[in-house]
Parts: sequence; structure tokens; C-alpha cells
Amino acid sequence: MQTERKRTVCTGCHCRCGAVVYTQDNEIVRIEGDADSPYSHGAFCGSGITERFVHSDDERLTVPLKRVGERGEGKWEEISWDEALEMLAGKVRDVIDRYSARSIVVAQGTSRTSNDWGQRLKATIGNLGWGMAPLHVCLIPNIMPHVLTLGAGQMHGADVAHAKTIVLWGVSAINLLPEYKEILRQKDEAGAKVIVIDPRFNDLANNADLYLRPRPGTDGALFLGLMNIIIKEQLYDKEFIDSWTYGFDELAEMVLEWTPEKTSETTWIPAELIEEAARTMAGEKPTTIYPMLGPSCMHTNAIQSGRALTCLTALLGPVDVPGGFMYTPGGGPASSPELTLIPPDWNFNAPEANLLDGDKYPAFAAFGNANVPYSTFDAVLTEQPWPIKMMVFVANDALNCYEASPKVFEALASPNLEFIAVKDFYLTPTAKMADLVLPSSSWSERDTIDEEMFKGLIISNPRAVDPPGQCWDDWKFYLEWGRRLNPELWPWADEKEMVLWRVKLLHGIELTWDEYAEGAYFETDACKVGAEFKKYESGKLRPDGQPGFMTPSGRIEFFSHVTESLGYEPLPVYHEPLESPVSTPEVAKDYPFVLTTGFRLYSFFHSAWTNVPGQRELYPYPFVLINTKDAAEKGIFEGDWVEISSPRAAIKAKAQVSEEIGAGVIALPRPGWRQACKQLNLPGYNWDEVGINTLLPGGPGTTDKSFSTAPMRSTLCQIKRLENSDV
Repeated sequence: MQTERKRTVCTGCHCRCGAVVYTQDNEIVRIEGDADSPYSHGAFCGSGITERFVHSDDERLTVPLKRVGERGEGKWEEISWDEALEMLAGKVRDVIDRYSARSIVVAQGTSRTSNDWGQRLKATIGNLGWGMAPLHVCLIPNIMPHVLTLGAGQMHGADVAHAKTIVLWGVSAINLLPEYKEILRQKDEAGAKVIVIDPRFNDLANNADLYLRPRPGTDGALFLGLMNIIIKEQLYDKEFIDSWTYGFDELAEMVLEWTPEKTSETTWIPAELIEEAARTMAGEKPTTIYPMLGPSCMHTNAIQSGRALTCLTALLGPVDVPGGFMYTPGGGPASSPELTLIPPDWNFNAPEANLLDGDKYPAFAAFGNANVPYSTFDAVLTEQPWPIKMMVFVANDALNCYEASPKVFEALASPNLEFIAVKDFYLTPTAKMADLVLPSSSWSERDTIDEEMFKGLIISNPRAVDPPGQCWDDWKFYLEWGRRLNPELWPWADEKEMVLWRVKLLHGIELTWDEYAEGAYFETDACKVGAEFKKYESGKLRPDGQPGFMTPSGRIEFFSHVTESLGYEPLPVYHEPLESPVSTPEVAKDYPFVLTTGFRLYSFFHSAWTNVPGQRELYPYPFVLINTKDAAEKGIFEGDWVEISSPRAAIKAKAQVSEEIGAGVIALPRPGWRQACKQLNLPGYNWDEVGINTLLPGGPGTTDKSFSTAPMRSTLCQIKRLENSDV
């Protein structure tokens, strides 16, 4: 039997590692990292390798299903894609006729392959923007402060391959798999210092020269405390600050109060460690900071913590130099008005944008371009400010995705919501509540990707195997659904035509499919620009060609008038989390532990793959981290089933007693262990039994005031041993 070798790209997470897939008769027999990938250089994780189990899993959804019993009863009828698409298109026309397009919400999770086309579909219906997505807690609270301060629409600009000091802030090894080898090589060969900052002593901390453990939600205070020392001891580049920044004097005045002692009291980090970290960052240059969701994306003080992060980045400049913060042209998902059908001058803050609670959360409306999730589910129940009658979830298990999940369930079960469709790999908790369930193809089974740029380089991703049954790529789904609504807006014959059209539109490269698939790596103009240093001096960062940054002042803005216009202070002022031992001592009497949720596990991505044996065997049961001291005081032993409760709900997990987490903090990982794994004889658990988001608040007064960011990583809880240890 002949074995075929096929090169592609894994989209199981945002790392985008090159993959080599070996197949026989459309079955995957082996997967390995692509050593020729100029981005990942052969790096690959266990989650990607177990794609072969996902491809052949007989429990996958492989045909469209229509509900025939009561909602949530679990009775289904297999139907054709034609019937499913007619149901969708017919319901869209029906809701628009009886209500309006704004009563239809198309929601997505971390689809990673169809961002632009999803927006085009929503525009076809009559709604511009994302519809609904977890943008309020994922990436955008980090990207937005980079835009406001540094004029950089990117997650980060860490050049770990050339830095003398590498600061890994709220990031785990699985988030930076392609860069991890570069970090270790730079440490071993160039003597680079590695600083890890995280409430959890993760794998990266094992190789760190300095480890700081902040109280969850106090990262903003730590940023200010570091800047206090750097400014007080004049450890910054005065010429760069004078020439290229705005508001330095105001920032210097504001951080005066954040002495090492005050910062230590707030963050729980010893003052001497804060001082050592500041002097290392400012003394062993160039310094690069690699942040992920931890410091700014999941807290009630999210945006201002993100602003403090970017101000520290600028203070450690110059920027756009090897080993520092690098501006990456074309980084992240690209889009264009011609593709998304969103006019370039469209104002998402305007009333005609029809974004739920856009007026209450202007920053989210401006940068998220979507309905506020909590407000959307609330509108289902109250039908205010307008009714929501139809929801379509693409790669989104809402019950394991959004905060205040009991509210989500109430909305999904409500008769007010007339139609629910879900497109996913398995029958998730949300899919079980649907009227229509549609099967999805996985990364080895599709030819599409919309985060294809890596430092300006396009890497193609042809499929390695055909999908099982009638599983469809999200692009094909949007194409066929859109064609039934308005064929003039969806003129492509298939997904391959869509890929080639998009590559030409966004990158100016015209290819045949064979050229795209076999060419593998394509340089764009962004490669040349991205390789240049100090692009702000030559006008390469601005569309007008003038020197400077993409900010109103043309400088890096410590003091930001735009930030002020969005409802925040113009300087990165620290605010205590809305629920904490400091801000709500009365709540802390009954819920004395700081709760941080959502840290990543190697074998899962978000709440997916708990049914796959190659991944589930690493983490067979839901678990919670508790410090040895706290466990002793609570009478909790390793492996005990415990109850973790908040003022809102309670869930269960098995205790892992460890110094991995600090005293006074309880940590829950991201997955919901939502599905059983039959091969390993391991049970599944319902969203309300183990789902971490049941513990979290949502809505006005409990989230970031202008961005609606929920406190997934900084709230309060209680923990106790369950008497029945065989729960």
C-alpha cells in the first residue's frame, strides 16, 4: 500500500506550525512537524499529532442533523446539505421579513480559518461586523492597547531570536511553540536573560533566570511599578523618549506613587524581585516582551493593563530594532472592504451599526465590531432593545465559551429564540440545544486558511486527506449559504477559487491552484518592509509616508486622547479588579481565594478534544490547582474531588496539590471535559458540572467598563473537599 507525503499547516491553534501528513487510502498514518517551514522549523505538539484520531473518529458529526424532538431532547433526523441550507436561508428571509436583519446573530469562536468570509456572510444578511465572537476576552484587549499606544495593530512584536532580555508575560510554552527553541538557543548561545511573569509556575519558568508571581489581575500595577524604577533610575533611552514619544512627563508623574513597596503590597511580589526585574529589563537590552491573554485580556481592568504593558514596551525602547518590539506589516488576519463588504468609513459606534450595547461599551464597538456577548443572550430573554430570533454558531460551543454560562443556557432554551444552528466537529453541549447541526472538516481535511501570513510570508495549506462523510469546510458553508441569499455576492465556484481570489486581493499574488499548493512559501512586499528596522524613521509605518507612528500625534502615546474618548483615563491608571480581596472585602470573607481560570493544557485547545484518547489520556479528569499550604488548611489531598464555588455557582474538579500555584490563588484550566472518551472508559461532564464560566459574572458593573471584558482570570472563589470522593 502506497504512502503519500503531504505538506500543509496545522490550524489547531494560532501557532500555525508546518505539518507533514502521511496517508494511505485517505487515512492518516503519521503526522510530524515540517522541518522546512520557515516559521515553525519542525516544531509540532501532541495535539496536532492526534489529528489522525480526529480524522478517523467514528463519533464525529459527518452528516447534517435536524431536530425532530423537543429542543435539547437529543432526537435527530439526518438530512442533506441542500435541505439544511434551504432551512438556513429560509429562516433568514423569514426573520428579516417579520423583524429585521439585526434579529439574526451569526456567532463564531476561534475558527481560525474563516474570519473574513464570516463577516461577508453577515454583511450579506444585512449585519456588518462579527455578529458575535469572544473578542472581548480574546486577543483584542491586547491588540487594542497596542494600536492606541504604539500604533501597531498586532498582538505583540516580540523578537525573541535577537533579544538580550526576554520577558514572557502570561504566556505558556504551548502558545509560543515555534519560538520556544529560539528562546532557549538565545539563552544558551547569547546569554539572554529570561524573565517569566505568571501566577502559575509554568514550564517556561523552569528555564527562567527570574520568575515573578503576581496576584491575578494586578499586572497593571506591576507594569507601573517597573516603570517607576526605570524612570527614577533613568534607565531609559532619553533621546528616543524625547524624539518619538508623547506624554512622558505625565507618565513619569503618575508612576511616582508606584514604589517597589506599594507595588509589592498590591501584586504580592517581593519588592526586591520587582527591582531586579526592572533593572534587568532596562539594563540587558534589547528587551522584548512576549504577552498573551494573561496580563490584559481577561480582567475587569483589561484595557488599562494593556495600555500599561505597551507603555512599558515603549519605555524599554528604542522599538523596531532587532531583539526589541518589531512592527510586523500584515500581521494577523487581513481583511479588506472588498472582501468583508464593510465600507472603509463605516462607524461601528454609530446607531445604524446596530450593535447590542455598543453605546454602553464604546471601546468594544470600535475595536470589537461585534455585539457584546452577554448583552446578546440577555436580549434573547428580554427582547430589548430588540429581539434576537435566530442564532448560528460556527466553531463555537457557547456554553463553554462565554462568561455567565447559566445565562447562555437560559437564552438557548428560551422559546423567544426561534432557531439555533451549530456547525462543529462533535455534538457539543451547545449543539445539543440546536435545531440544526452541521458537520465541520478539520485542518488536515481542508484547503483554506485566513491567517496565512507569517512575518510577511504566505504559507499555503492544501488538504492532506478528504473529510469524512459530508463534513464541510467553513468557507464552503459560507459560500453555499451566501449563494442562496445573494448569488451576486458569492460568485466563486468553490473554496479553491475563493482562496486564490483572496490571495490576489490581499497580497497581489496571482496563482493557479497547483502553483499555490506546490509553491508552499510566497514572499510578499511585507517581507521586505518587515525586515527593515526603525521603519518609523523612514515613513514605512504610515500610509501617508511621513516619519512617525500610526497614532494621532505621530508618536508613541503614553498620554492618549483616543483612549480618553473611549471612556478611560488618558494615562494607564491601575484599577483593582472589581471583585478582589481589596475591592470587595465583604465578598472575600466567604470567598477568600483569588480565582484564575483558563490556563492552557498541552493536549486541548479551548474546550475541544476531551473525547480524543491521544489527548484525554494526559488529563483524564477535570482538575484544579491548589497550593500545598491552602490544601493543608482545607483538609484537601491530592486527587480529592472538591467543590469550587463563587457567589454565582459551584462546580467540581479533582485537586492537584502543588507549588505550581501560589498560596491564596486557585487555578482552573480551560477545558470543560464536555465529552466522554469511550476508548479510555472516561466519562463526560455537563457544562454546569465542571464548566469554569459558570463561576463568572457578566453584564454591566462586573466587566471592563468600556470593553465588557469578563474577569475570567481574576475573581473570587471558595474551595472545599467533597465528602464523596468518588463523585
